[in-house]
Amino acid sequence: MNKNWLKQNFLFVFFILFVAVYATLLLIDPRLGPTDDYMFLRTLQNGKLFLPYSQNFPYFDTAKLGRFSPLAAMEYNLFGLFFKSPSPFLYYFYHAVQFTIFAVLIVKLLSKFTTNKFLFYGVPALFFLTPGVVISWFRMQMNERNVIFFLAAFFLCYLAYFDKRKIIYFISTIFFANLVIYSKETTFIAIGVFVFFHLVFSWKIFDKRVKILDGLLMLSSFLYVAIYYFYVYLHRGPNVYGGINFNLLTFIKNFLNYGFFSDPMLILILLPLTIWRISKVFFQRQEAHPVYDSMLLTASTYIAAVFVLNMYGPYYLLPAYILALPPLIYFFSQRQPKIIFWKIFGGITALFFIVNVLPSGLHYLTYYKYLPVNFNKTLDLLIQDINSKYPSQRANIFLDGVDRGTGRGTYFVLAEFLRFKDLSDKQFDLKSNVKTEKALPLISEIPIPFTVFETNAPDEIKNGDYLIVSPQSTRINPTKTYLESLKKDYELVFQTRSRFAFPNFNLKTLVKYLLAKKLSPEQKSAGAMVNENLMNWPDYYVFVRR
Repeated sequence: MNKNWLKQNFLFVFFILFVAVYATLLLIDPRLGPTDDYMFLRTLQNGKLFLPYSQNFPYFDTAKLGRFSPLAAMEYNLFGLFFKSPSPFLYYFYHAVQFTIFAVLIVKLLSKFTTNKFLFYGVPALFFLTPGVVISWFRMQMNERNVIFFLAAFFLCYLAYFDKRKIIYFISTIFFANLVIYSKETTFIAIGVFVFFHLVFSWKIFDKRVKILDGLLMLSSFLYVAIYYFYVYLHRGPNVYGGINFNLLTFIKNFLNYGFFSDPMLILILLPLTIWRISKVFFQRQEAHPVYDSMLLTASTYIAAVFVLNMYGPYYLLPAYILALPPLIYFFSQRQPKIIFWKIFGGITALFFIVNVLPSGLHYLTYYKYLPVNFNKTLDLLIQDINSKYPSQRANIFLDGVDRGTGRGTYFVLAEFLRFKDLSDKQFDLKSNVKTEKALPLISEIPIPFTVFETNAPDEIKNGDYLIVSPQSTRINPTKTYLESLKKDYELVFQTRSRFAFPNFNLKTLVKYLLAKKLSPEQKSAGAMVNENLMNWPDYYVFVRR
């Protein structure tokens, strides 16, 4: 009996174990790392809460950057209310609980569109291994994590209201919609565009109560746009986050990155399917499905908005998955469409998932587990060594292969953590030996009295100076040969070892590796390859100049 039950419920048991392991990994030795985690140092870790919107972080005015996501990181305040300096374990405990609930939500959502257990258990498991989901849960302050969580809850409540017409679902739908809208600037699209098309496609089908709900949801989206325009856009500064700077070359680059390396399903399957459905509904007069077609059009619109904003990140398109998965499952499970085109593109998508997406997801999972641990070990060693060897003068710290331009944030984060760990500005200085033609300004309201921010001229590494080979290096590929070459002039005083780290090895890094072999040293130094650190290991090496 037990064997029969296990056989019949194998996918369910597998999914439960998968979710349990995933959540457990989130709780293994969590630390604050060299990412946006520095924003915790002067706030929650210092007994102060995150405040909504422009006072969210004490480092810069988000309004001047054109940002308006007032719910960003607000969930972490839950622990700041009860603890003066919350442990990172508490933050990631929240992540683990949220992930577990999200797993339930997405299974329930997909099960409304198919009875195939492999689809509503297997598809989420694969989705959780994509780079975007991994980064969103294994790093903090990733807005997409909350967006997809609230978006899944929104659709469940929205569909439940259709079936039962209960006021609790009506209120919950509006509540979760607004959580989505105010969690990230672009997500008003996910609500506004969806309800617009749903109204158009269902005007003759649903009663007034559904139309009222759609109207209120659309009003919520318009309200966000109005607030953003008058409160943010009209008062933005010269340095806008992201910014619209559309050009063909950037479009092609982003298209290849999303289509081949991080989100092939959305680019190679969703977009063509949307075009196919548009032709069926608007040109061949086929009846539109109010929910499925609205979700398709909204997902494609969201993707288009990200392209227009000239932005690439493995997690930027995550909200589109919540919109795309139900209609994709529905149309293809209904054997629509049947032409050979979809089989070919489905095979290409599966290939890219295996050779690019899955390896990248595993890389980011191990990378963001090791990175904070290795970073803190390096800081502790560095502080101890500086306190013992430099009691009355500043120690010079260089980051190998990190310049003043693209790497300015890396130096700033390092400074913030050293300060947080009670190393005073008089005890250390940050410098760079990398030539930078035009260093971009660091947008911060925190004083930064370090050489790397005061001049564009490269500094010479002298006897006793620290040289740190870090994962953030872009101009250096820290191979064993390179590390050994440093030992001629430097003493290796510390290194970390990440035994189970998965290399950033996929088709993209393979192509870059082959191209790099043909580049001359002059071409590399001129920036022909933006990032030479292809495998991106999460290890640190601390050298001291002899």
